[in-house]
Amino acid sequence: MHIIFQQLLNGLSLGGVYALEAVGFGLIFNVLKFSNFSHSAIVAISAYFGFFISRYLFPNFAVTLLMTAIFGGLIGVVIEKLIFRPIRLKNAPLTLFLVNSITAAMLVQQVFAATLGSDYYTYPEFMKETAWRLGAFTVSKTYVIMLTISALVLLFLSYIIRKTKIGIAIRAASSDIRTPSLMGVNVDFIVSVAFFLAGILGGITGYLLGMTYSVDPFIGSMILKGIIAAIIGGIGSLGGGVIAGLLLGATESLLISQIGASLTPIVVYSSIIILLLIRPEGISGKRFIVKA
Repeated sequence: MHIIFQQLLNGLSLGGVYALEAVGFGLIFNVLKFSNFSHSAIVAISAYFGFFISRYLFPNFAVTLLMTAIFGGLIGVVIEKLIFRPIRLKNAPLTLFLVNSITAAMLVQQVFAATLGSDYYTYPEFMKETAWRLGAFTVSKTYVIMLTISALVLLFLSYIIRKTKIGIAIRAASSDIRTPSLMGVNVDFIVSVAFFLAGILGGITGYLLGMTYSVDPFIGSMILKGIIAAIIGGIGSLGGGVIAGLLLGATESLLISQIGASLTPIVVYSSIIILLLIRPEGISGKRFIVKA
């Protein structure tokens, strides 16, 4: 039982990171109605940024995490202005958004591979003791921190989306991006804010993944689990993405402890296909007629 408990805690912690990825991915989909694969580029850039500043400038967990989160938000805004805004202002087809997002993700991956090679970079040890021992249980401090940070960030984002004027404007733009401009809302600014918030989530995700594993040019590909969580939860539902991310992480971890790491992906992906065949809109999503 204590092994199952530990695996469940580890799975929920990793699921919290999946939830961050799913919400960051779903936030842009809600506003612009396209699948933003460039979010993986933000994760990768932020993971490297967090490594370098924590290793060589500020060996402090809280400071470097905050810096990386803000940096990720700024990268999100830069990507929106350079890659997506020009085609949005031209009313280009959604397919172009999708192509640009995939190209941006691949470009960042190849730049890191060409400049930094295939070396693995490990974050510094922020804690002398990496685990708490509670009787028969051994609880990883890293996983507890990941789960706590994920929960706090998602709660804060929920407050922004539901209770602030910016959040209300984002929700209005997610219903119809053209109508708010007729009511005096600066749509360009709202889209930039959405990318900034998604970038913050990407920055935190990159930092936590880099701290838990190691940093390499392909770390951004780990966002695939977050995208899967967003689809399972319902691509238009941020709350559904959180639930699906936690479920995916917990399920993965428990299955690995019971049937092994090689069979777990087969079971998980087969289950996802069956779920989406039964309920294409996911756990709590809405169906969209046009999307890319």
